[in-house]
Order: sequence, then C-alpha cells, then structure tokens
Amino acid sequence: MSSYAITGASRGLGREFVRQFCQNPFNIVFALVRSPDSATKLKELSQENTNIHIIKADVTNPQSMIDAAAQISAISGDKLDVLIHNAVAYNQASAHLTPSQIPLDEEATHQMFGDALSTSLYGMIWATNAFLPLIENGTSKKIIHLSTALVDQDVTKKVGMAQQVDYVVGKAALNVLVAKYAVELESKGIKMLAIAPGWVDTYDGPLPKPTELEAMNAEILRRFQKADPNFGAGQLTMEDSVRMQLEVIAGLDMEQSGTFVSHHGDQSWSQ
Repeated sequence: MSSYAITGASRGLGREFVRQFCQNPFNIVFALVRSPDSATKLKELSQENTNIHIIKADVTNPQSMIDAAAQISAISGDKLDVLIHNAVAYNQASAHLTPSQIPLDEEATHQMFGDALSTSLYGMIWATNAFLPLIENGTSKKIIHLSTALVDQDVTKKVGMAQQVDYVVGKAALNVLVAKYAVELESKGIKMLAIAPGWVDTYDGPLPKPTELEAMNAEILRRFQKADPNFGAGQLTMEDSVRMQLEVIAGLDMEQSGTFVSHHGDQSWSQ
C-alpha cells in the first residue's frame, strides 16, 4: 500500500492526481483542499472511491499544514510516501503587467506578489516541513513540487513572455528551494523534484469556452510554436499530463533529486 498527499486537490491537476492515484484500491490518497464544502466534484469522486480522504488544509497557513499532517498521520500510521505540492495562486489583476510596469508603490507591489509567494514560496516551505516527519517514515520518500517551463530563461526569451511576473517569480523561488532541500535531505533518502506539467487545458467552466480564453490560447500557441516548431498543436489534457508526470515521479531517484524537469522527465518543454 502506498500513500499520497496532494495540495490544491479540489480542481484541475490536483483533482486529476487524486483521480489517477485512487484507481489503485491499495493506494491511500489524501486530497488537501482549503474549502472541502465547496469541492463538489472532489467529494463526488471520494464517494465513489473509499480510499480518498479529504483533508482541510490551507498551504498559506503553517498551522493549517501542521494540523493536516497530524490528521494524515493518525490515518496513515505516521507515514507518507509521496507529497505533491500542486496548490498555486497569483494575482490575476496584474498578470498582464511587465516588470517595468510594476508600480513604484510598496503596498501595490506587495499585493501583486502576495498570492504567488504565499503558495509557491512560503506554502512550499510550510507544506514540505509539515510533512517531512511522515515522508521520512515512508517507503518512497518523495516530495514533488509543480513548477512551470516559464522559469527557464531561454524559454521566456524565445516565447517573448514578459507578463505573469509574480507567478513565474514564485515558481523560480520554488525551484531553488527544491535544490536546497535535496542537498539537506539526501542523507535521509528523501528525494525532491520540481516538475513542469506542460501546457495543460485545466478549463472547468461551461462550454463553449469564452472567446477571450480561446483567443489567448491561440496567441500562446503561436508564440510557443514560433519558439519551438516541435511544440505541438495544442494543450495537453489533464489526464495525459498527470499520467506523464506520474511516470517521471515513479522513476525519481537520488541522482535526479533536486532537479527541475518537464513532464517528459528532461529539459524538453514541448508537448
């Protein structure tokens, strides 16, 4: 029996990780969400699969992560095999700003970076540290943090993406911490990894998709295909992205620990 905990599990890639893990009835899956009552689809999934446990947890609140780890410890016997930190947030109102457009205003700048740093930087630390004792007692001893290809400076330059500053800066900080943790925890056999899931279609609203979203996706695709003719014809499905990531996670060893890879398991960012 293997045990898994996933932050940000109420929707998108987080819920898809839960769905794929729970298909093995011998797995025990902990879905960490900030608001369990509003996680309707996740609750439906848990009603169909008794190996899913929904745990209230807010990665931006260290005490909440301590409490979540204690709940999981009581269920799992004080151990956990794999932690996947998927939770993310960023300031959508300022996502269009380029670096030079960030206002020379302390409060506005802190507000712009607040959500991204709270989830990708502070949340990464608090989630990791809260669950370290359980991971150390586990068998697989793996901690995975979702990142983005846009932290690769060459990708940013080739794609010409000067926006989404707070989101990418938060993920870049996460990547550095993954390497730092890997160095510290190597002697304990704990493996760390930052992984980019690819360009994934996580839209969960009514169809057809809004025309603004379709136009934005078309422009993003044009940019990525210009940077890399082999990029692909569109977004990955969540099912395919998670399936590919799980193959990489399964093969994670101490040699690869502390690195940043794509859903292919290397530095190839194409679809």
